Amino acid sequence: MDNKTVTEIRRGKTLYVVTAECSPTATETVEEKLERLILSHAADAIMLQNKDENPIAMCSNQSEYGMDNE
Repeated sequence: MDNKTVTEIRRGKTLYVVTAECSPTATETVEEKLERLILSHAADAIMLQNKDENPIAMCSNQSEYGMDNE
């Protein structure tokens, strides 16, 4: 059984080739790994935010870097 998946995505003149491969010895799903990583680093983000005393800027309606319709 082949555990490799290749996906090609074209955006404008750029072609992105993404290769994903599952390990036969994996012990956790991608969801479990993401949850573990997020929970293990959540305290780091809180400490960083409190150290700088500046809240993280979140813009729900527009990008803070310019227009998204390029």
